[in-house]
Amino acid sequence: MFACLILPQSMPARALEAGQTATGSVQVGGMNIPLPGGEWSVYYAVEDDDAKFKTSKLGLVQISGKAVKQSAYFRVSRSKTGGGFKPYEQCSQPHYFFGETAMNQIGGKQDCWHVQAETLAPDEASDRQKAILAFAKSHSLFLPLTIVGPRFHRASADVLLQASYGWTPDLIVKAPKEIKVWRFQDWTAEEVAKEPRKKVVMNKFKRWGEEWRPRIDDAFASFVKK
Repeated sequence: MFACLILPQSMPARALEAGQTATGSVQVGGMNIPLPGGEWSVYYAVEDDDAKFKTSKLGLVQISGKAVKQSAYFRVSRSKTGGGFKPYEQCSQPHYFFGETAMNQIGGKQDCWHVQAETLAPDEASDRQKAILAFAKSHSLFLPLTIVGPRFHRASADVLLQASYGWTPDLIVKAPKEIKVWRFQDWTAEEVAKEPRKKVVMNKFKRWGEEWRPRIDDAFASFVKK
């Protein structure tokens, strides 16, 4: 069931717009970022530009049958002043199954990653969450209430990268009949610790993240060196 975790060979990256598809890697704000294997559909592509930062955001999903199987979200921000970025508060949170922070400096180097659950049904949805819901509805797809997987955060004084990869837990482990579908609160560190089958799933994503992390490091380092 974890065949989707096999690392693919790289393919040329390109800038994308909502409605397009990609395989291998994508270009976000000029940075080439790797994708897990298979074809991915873009549901969200935004460019923001203000006095201090230029930011590119890209959200993609992979479809299996009539369900969203995987998701990926990338954000690349450039500091126009070279003043760097605020420390990333989400480097460490109690609900993460796993978290590792190498550094989280003010205006300087930042490097952390974690394995988390992310809700897709918050009380106040972001534009990205609204976009993925609209995409699922327009394609008559099952969209989970939560996704699980690793998120990587890297930053220098000039560039910030966030790369999140999520899987639909409902397609991996069946939820109990009384709740029908998994929710965010079912996949917090506390709840995972109570149930061996969930721990097996999250440990697999931890190992996947460890294997995938060098690809994120290479993507970030290659861009910073330009």
